[in-house]
Amino acid sequence: MQNKYKEYIFIAALVIILLIAYFAIPYLTANKFKEVQLVEVRYKDQEIMTFDIDIDKHYVIEVDNGLMHIEVKNSRYRVYDVDCPDKICEKVGWVEKNSSTLIVCLPNNIVLVQI
Repeated sequence: MQNKYKEYIFIAALVIILLIAYFAIPYLTANKFKEVQLVEVRYKDQEIMTFDIDIDKHYVIEVDNGLMHIEVKNSRYRVYDVDCPDKICEKVGWVEKNSSTLIVCLPNNIVLVQI
């Protein structure tokens, strides 16, 4: 009787350990694999450009009032030197990876959003 009781405890402990491992391992390894984070540039609700936030680069796009410069550096991005009257989009500053912050330039009908 004593051996059966130990076997039941051993099996129950094994099942609990397996359940914990089943749910914990994907959670713990989720950030180990580099996930590509893209930013979509939209003009009047149409995608005009997509870029990887992990690749440092400068982009220049033509907008309604002239040019818009986008800088990507250290897994973050910003808009600078924009030809528009209010420059609110420049004041947003750097947007970090996995942020829900949008950069919107209303005079030029441009929106930058992470996808």
